[in-house]
Amino acid sequence: MDYLETVRLASKGDAGAFSQLIHERKEDIYRIAYSYVKNREDALDIVSETVYKAFISVRKLKSPEYFNTWLTRILINCAIDHLKKNRRTVSLEISAAEMDGVDRTELMDLYSAIDNLEEKQKSVVILKYLNDLTISEVSEILQVPLGTVKTILHKALRELRLELKEEER
Repeated sequence: MDYLETVRLASKGDAGAFSQLIHERKEDIYRIAYSYVKNREDALDIVSETVYKAFISVRKLKSPEYFNTWLTRILINCAIDHLKKNRRTVSLEISAAEMDGVDRTELMDLYSAIDNLEEKQKSVVILKYLNDLTISEVSEILQVPLGTVKTILHKALRELRLELKEEER
């Protein structure tokens, strides 16, 4: 069975098809959630909430080819809602893989600087650089024009450079 057919079945209420789609994307959605909260437990909570919200509204999905975009959008909204609800300092849990050949202080400074960006900038940076998506994929997920994504990214990178330069001094 091909991907689009699986999405069509899921949108008609087939729980097995929906489960298969989530299983195929589970690592991606966890990574995006973790990029927002940098905490395993919170990321898992966000993933759970995302899967629940997607499951109860999958019948509303109009175009099966946009399932991944639709799911990622739900995930980002859940992550932002979680951050707004908890408004606390996010603890940085940095894995050994992330630390390979990188100065721990520099990486912590980078994550801290990303956390200080406004929500749209943070979303663009996380999707583009921490999840290796193209600018057009980011545009599709965030439902904003390509030029707007480029502008947001440019401003975010400028702010990150400024903040990280100030921390060097």
